[in-house]
Amino acid sequence: MIYCIDTSSLIAAWHERYPIENFPKFWDRVDGLIEEKRIVSPIDVFLETRKRSAELHGWLKSRKADVFLEMNDAVQNEAANVLMRFPRLVGEKKLNTSADPFVIALALVLELTVVTEEKPTGNDRIPHIPDVCAAFGVECKSLIEMIRTEKWVVG
Repeated sequence: MIYCIDTSSLIAAWHERYPIENFPKFWDRVDGLIEEKRIVSPIDVFLETRKRSAELHGWLKSRKADVFLEMNDAVQNEAANVLMRFPRLVGEKKLNTSADPFVIALALVLELTVVTEEKPTGNDRIPHIPDVCAAFGVECKSLIEMIRTEKWVVG
């Protein structure tokens, strides 16, 4: 399984659940997925981390070429389709900064599993990533579900 990870999962892991100073083996496992080319993300996620966490962004910087993909025409077209169908996925305040449509589009184009900490709303008027993934038939997991799928034991 190859994962497309959202900013929310990276931030939650780094700051809330698996701080690197307390869970270095977790981040070793993430590095393993990176080395196996089994975890990717759109470049927009890398840009979002810069705004939200200098420490996480610094850790990701040395892994940038292996994780973060530039958006080709196929992904950009798919992102446009996602936004046409779910224009409220990106709120007005986040319009120029949200990676969400690109996370979903990359997963669609490359047939990846999305990893996000967003919860479904069940409401097309205020959709979150899991709602849109479900509508497009994209598998979507939380970080803990990814850990269970990978059968990681860390601590």
